[in-house]
Amino acid sequence: MVRNAVIWILIALSAYQYFKTGSYLGNEYPRKPIRVVVPFQPGGGSDTFVRIVQKAINDNELMPQPLVIVNKPGGGTSIGSGFVKNARADGYTILCLHEALMVAKSTGQSPNGPDDYEPVAATGEYGIVVLVSEDSPYQSLGELMQAAKERPGSIIFGANLNTPAHFAAIMLEKTVPGAAFRFVATGGGAHRLAGVMGGHLDVIILSVGEYLRFEQHGLKAVAYLGKERLEAIPDIPTGEELGFPVYGGNLHYWWFPKGTDTAMVNYFADILGKVMQTDFLVERTRELQIQPRIIRGEELANRIRDRMKAYGLIKPEYQVELPDFEWWTLFFVLVFGSAILVKYGFYRKPVRKKFVEKGLRHDFAFGTMAMTVAYVLLMGLNLLSFVWATIIYLLIVGVFLRRFKIHKCRSVLEVALLMSFGLHFIFTQLFSIDLP
Repeated sequence: MVRNAVIWILIALSAYQYFKTGSYLGNEYPRKPIRVVVPFQPGGGSDTFVRIVQKAINDNELMPQPLVIVNKPGGGTSIGSGFVKNARADGYTILCLHEALMVAKSTGQSPNGPDDYEPVAATGEYGIVVLVSEDSPYQSLGELMQAAKERPGSIIFGANLNTPAHFAAIMLEKTVPGAAFRFVATGGGAHRLAGVMGGHLDVIILSVGEYLRFEQHGLKAVAYLGKERLEAIPDIPTGEELGFPVYGGNLHYWWFPKGTDTAMVNYFADILGKVMQTDFLVERTRELQIQPRIIRGEELANRIRDRMKAYGLIKPEYQVELPDFEWWTLFFVLVFGSAILVKYGFYRKPVRKKFVEKGLRHDFAFGTMAMTVAYVLLMGLNLLSFVWATIIYLLIVGVFLRRFKIHKCRSVLEVALLMSFGLHFIFTQLFSIDLP
């Protein structure tokens, strides 16, 4: 009696939390956590900025649902950006990526560009710094560029390919006829730091905030690529002062998948506008030397158009060919799936008598497998939410395994309700995991 009471109390509390958050309402937005994809490893400038935004949103309860960060590095940001491009345009997946998206498209390094997304806003502008190690043989930007001219391809430049840092490095090459760097694809700021400190890279570019965080690790700044010197680093000359008029900066752009409802785009842009005014974000961006500005609407469209024109003037001498991941994945799934089907579907050994006597039932096994596949497909195709799909799945499987003896299925109902509502609460509220 007590056990049943406890179970139903837990079910009631979990269901109350579920209905309280509005997760069951398909017409309320957002009704579940919004995941923001960062196409870099944790620890870099972009990841740090997004985590500041996440904390400002969650701590100030600016949204009824939390913002969840998903790091998807690789492919020069193409892994993460491609993931968002192919995601459902339901307002629950958003990409935070700086001007790398425009660089990659303009220079022909990626088929994905601004036209493949719904631009939401641009936030948090920061400058960039050219850096070497303290014991580097190149103690000034002039020495570095002279070496790049005298020995083309000998200077190893660490940068995420197709990013604004890569673009700025190409611009530096153009200021000295015959100069050429050897570019090496790297991860985020932390990986670039490790590369230059370990002697694997000769020169890197970091944001001002990253440089201030990593300065004590033995970095030497040879130029700030801004219009004028920065108050936080007054001793570092600009590229123009040194005779190399290259200007680099960056904004964090937020992109929804193409076709996302305009109301959702405006809603999230409004949230970002509120975030930029929170005390926490203003203080943290001041520490990191990031301007907490926001650009949206027509101004954003003009900014994207102008940057696309500027980046289109630079054409790298090489192209990065990426494999067709979708077709290769499909190929291997078909190959391995066919092998499993041949082994366990068409060629089955006779079942031993002792297994039959113990109650081994192939109809139960394959029936449960079929229902599990249907369960996953219902959620994957967005036909049912996690809670309702789980309730139906557990009820059907429970009744099936009870051999359709309804009078023995009371516990099945309790398990179905407790697991569906309870797991939803644990995943979404405690771990901030995005569920269908």
